[in-house]
Amino acid sequence: MSKINILKLDYLEDTSIVYDLIHDHDWPIYLCSNNKIFPDHKYDIITAQPREKIFFYNDKTIIEKNGKKITSTEEPIYVLKDLMKKYKNDNSDLPFTGGAIGYISYDHGARYENISQKYNDFNIPSFAFGLYDWAYIADHDAKQSCLIYHEKNSFIKSIIDLLNSYPKNQKKYFFKIKSKCESNTTYNEYKKKFDKIKRYIEEGDCYQINFSQRFSAKYEGDCYSIFKKLNKVYASPYTGFINFPFIKIMTFSPECFISQNKEHVSTKPIKGTRPISKDSIENKKIIDELLNSDKDKAENLMIVDLLRNDFGRNCKYGSVNVENLFDVETFSNVHHLVSTVNGTISNNSDIYSLLKGCFPGGSITGAPKIRAMQIIDEIECSNRGIYCGSIGYISGNDKSNLNIAIRTIFADDNTLYFWGGGGIVYDSEVELEYKETLDKVRPLLDLFKA
Repeated sequence: MSKINILKLDYLEDTSIVYDLIHDHDWPIYLCSNNKIFPDHKYDIITAQPREKIFFYNDKTIIEKNGKKITSTEEPIYVLKDLMKKYKNDNSDLPFTGGAIGYISYDHGARYENISQKYNDFNIPSFAFGLYDWAYIADHDAKQSCLIYHEKNSFIKSIIDLLNSYPKNQKKYFFKIKSKCESNTTYNEYKKKFDKIKRYIEEGDCYQINFSQRFSAKYEGDCYSIFKKLNKVYASPYTGFINFPFIKIMTFSPECFISQNKEHVSTKPIKGTRPISKDSIENKKIIDELLNSDKDKAENLMIVDLLRNDFGRNCKYGSVNVENLFDVETFSNVHHLVSTVNGTISNNSDIYSLLKGCFPGGSITGAPKIRAMQIIDEIECSNRGIYCGSIGYISGNDKSNLNIAIRTIFADDNTLYFWGGGGIVYDSEVELEYKETLDKVRPLLDLFKA
């Protein structure tokens, strides 16, 4: 059992000031709740300089510590489970008390289902987590901040010194878009592939397929600059910035994949989308239309049933239940239809088996999951990389919070990539579905035009 030290600090509403201090450290991470907009989400977590690193690359699991690397053929999520034993503690108050923060890509999930992907466009690990023994945590409800750490060494002392000397002015980061933002799928190509999906549905291969198009643009500079700008117009409750040497990730996800508190777990699938109107009367009509849409509710229910089944494989018999069905939640640029599924992890399972058993999330595959993933690989024009994977943390106090990596940008080889997608069902209309893929990423498209 690891002992946790807690140092109380002066509260800061704008935690980006803290992240600025450690941005140039090794493997820095900034998880941001945007509490002022989403009051149910109250914690920001900032850390860097992991004690250990684990990533999966070229079919090998690599564990790195103190500059030395060990390779393994074992599935990385189970290697991570073993590494996490030394971070175990019984603090129940904080969201994160040391542990793993990072990502699992959609492509890694394809491995779980033995799907051989025909594209491999990105030279990045499909799974990467740092194991951190310290973090700055802001509780925006209680208006409190603290530093948690396992051992007071010279590095922790330097972090404390940094936190006691905030600069008066925040750093400025250079960033420039160097090319036009382009999709890898024209409207005519989208329609052709849409029609193929409809044929698969009509023939009984599947009920729903999540179909997306990829956008990309060349850039130069520091991605943290664009993250800060986007977080003002694209804020979400599952926002984060990951600055690993091999990838930069900016996630503005509205969707919870897995939230864990001890043995209790929940997931909040999103299916059903409408754009926000600036006119309040029109906006209410849009929300009412979404709430009364048989198509959107059927689409949402398909995924709820899929996730109930996924949870059921690792949860106690009878514990899986639907807490909320068809709630409307409003985000920066769209309204979403959201449901909530809860469960209790069984005694012979754990968060790692649950994650592996549910991954990738059903809301971004379709149903049935394996056949949907096979069709996605056939019709989409690239592999997905981080998109539709998951980003978040697993803490040593048996708490976890991981998003579905939608509304997410990642940088690979001086190119920014992001996707817009949506679920195709039997009565989907191509013009509306295509428009939805654009509505979801409209702030990104507008910014990259500027």
